[in-house]
Amino acid sequence: MNNIFNCKKTDSGVALVWREGKKENQELFSFPELAEMRINIQDMIENPDLYRIDLQEHKIYRSQQGRSSF
Repeated sequence: MNNIFNCKKTDSGVALVWREGKKENQELFSFPELAEMRINIQDMIENPDLYRIDLQEHKIYRSQQGRSSF
């Protein structure tokens, strides 16, 4: 999985940007795909560093970073 560092809202969905080394990559997720994954679009746009992308499964996950270990 790769950490997302930027999100851009488009007419048909959200473009996610992440880095592999120095190379920036982008993947588009449609609004229906994001709704199916129960992703809060506004939160992801405002806090992209809290999300990760799994390219093999074409899915987005909210990172557990910053959460307590209880």
